[in-house]
Amino acid sequence: MKFIECSGFPRKMGREYGEQAREDILRNVELLAGLWNTGDCAAGTAKVKNVIEKYSPDVLEELKGVAEGANVDIRRILLINHVDTFGDEVERCTPVILRSSPQGTIIAKNNDAPVNEDCPFIIRKCKPDKGIPFIQATYAGWVGGLDIMNAEGLAATHGSVGSVFDKSGLRIDIRLKAYQLMNVCRTVDEFIAGLHEAPLTGKGFNIASGDRFGSTAMLDAAVPFIAVRNRNKQFDYATNIYKAPGLENADMRPPGKRDICVYRYGYLKWLEETSPPQNLDDIKRLLSSHEPWAPCRHGGIHGSKTLWSMINLTKSGKVLIAHGNPCQNKYQEYSL
Repeated sequence: MKFIECSGFPRKMGREYGEQAREDILRNVELLAGLWNTGDCAAGTAKVKNVIEKYSPDVLEELKGVAEGANVDIRRILLINHVDTFGDEVERCTPVILRSSPQGTIIAKNNDAPVNEDCPFIIRKCKPDKGIPFIQATYAGWVGGLDIMNAEGLAATHGSVGSVFDKSGLRIDIRLKAYQLMNVCRTVDEFIAGLHEAPLTGKGFNIASGDRFGSTAMLDAAVPFIAVRNRNKQFDYATNIYKAPGLENADMRPPGKRDICVYRYGYLKWLEETSPPQNLDDIKRLLSSHEPWAPCRHGGIHGSKTLWSMINLTKSGKVLIAHGNPCQNKYQEYSL
């Protein structure tokens, strides 16, 4: 995963992003080119531009900069940032929370994808001229704010789920709204309140969030609805299904695919009840575990593979990332 650094006003940060990650951005645009010819995607980018400009104008400026820096049509950058780019047929990431550890609150995840997916990711450290510095991991060309930690110690990780609910009308993608919020929010409460400021669209996600003050929440974001499933639970986790009352069947998955999510949830539930993690080393072991249906995945019956693993240490402002499966690769440290 390429590591890049950006600073300044939004357009400048975007250009620096596009220039430094141009090859990977072009690769993602090529891999997702099929979206350009489906439905109203090409024509719909005008509506996407309008909705981002209405709810997050600075984000639109940054995306324009990304397009300029990478020498890519701005409509294609808007498209990959505001469309349900990937379907719900594959069970993806596993976000976890450990509150009140010796290292403070830990917000972590394994990022998973289909075994044949080859979209490049980047790690991006940013210092905006107005706003809070942050580190994020994301698909090259995206600015999504769901795998990120800012310098105030607010962090989030996510897992894909899906949402059966109507998302028509002028709505901003939850990934972009979360990105905007990570530039200004310092606490979980501020982050949750901010997600209710604008009508949302997007795929639908589990979102683990926590701050350096010890406040945590697991969100079932079945957009446009958001349920706060747990607050300040010592150990929490999600596995690409919703558990909040009323949302149990809102994920759009066929039963056979949901089984995989349920089995992984069952493993984490068993771990919680028998030997829950207590510290950073325990979280590393959990994310590297190969117990039946554990989070470190290598294809096969798990249906997907782990591409990278992220651990946000909200107290110290450090982000640990293992490039590839954490069972095989050491975590590298990035500091805010």
